[in-house]
Amino acid sequence: SATAPDHRPATRRRGEALRKAIFDAVFEQLRTVGYTNLTMDNVAAAAHTSKTVLYRRWASKDDMISDALREALPAPAEVVITGDVRADLLALLRCVQVAFTSTKGTAFQIVSAEAGCERGVVRQTVIAHVVQPCIDRILDVLRQAAERGDVRPEAATELVASSGPALLAQYSLVYGPVLPDEFLSSVVDQIVLPLVTPGQAVERPAAAPPVAAS
Repeated sequence: SATAPDHRPATRRRGEALRKAIFDAVFEQLRTVGYTNLTMDNVAAAAHTSKTVLYRRWASKDDMISDALREALPAPAEVVITGDVRADLLALLRCVQVAFTSTKGTAFQIVSAEAGCERGVVRQTVIAHVVQPCIDRILDVLRQAAERGDVRPEAATELVASSGPALLAQYSLVYGPVLPDEFLSSVVDQIVLPLVTPGQAVERPAAAPPVAAS
């Protein structure tokens, strides 16, 4: 059941203290009432401020949520690539792990909630800041490793690069936002590396023989 907003009198705060209180309230409201039911009124009450304060900063709830996400989400571009394929894959997948945990699981919730929306403004924030950059950097890791002969060149594709983030998103959907380190390791060791390691190509079934016309 949703947590009722706290209607205690607003507290006078400024700067980072106020900003943090608002963003904490955004994620808590997303967790308890969901993206669709989140309102500026409820966020203001939960943050112990006024709706006027929110509208001075953001024209809509989408703008407010997008800013909260940008501040909380990790940046795959900042991950240092070492040349160790396994270590680099784990480091990049941790960006997705942190995206879920740092936003109390609401990052994936937002992606799912806005999946059918025409604009999907907030969803695009998550995708643009974490998901797609993570996939792009994993693809770079695989291509560089292919040039060194560490992975099969034909396996350095966007489909393979996206498999890890996709499995993490599925886990979050089924089991919740906390992605265990052990699960990240299993995704890399049991899924991604076997797909790309030389000599570990997945065998394709032989094509069925054509059926003779009767």
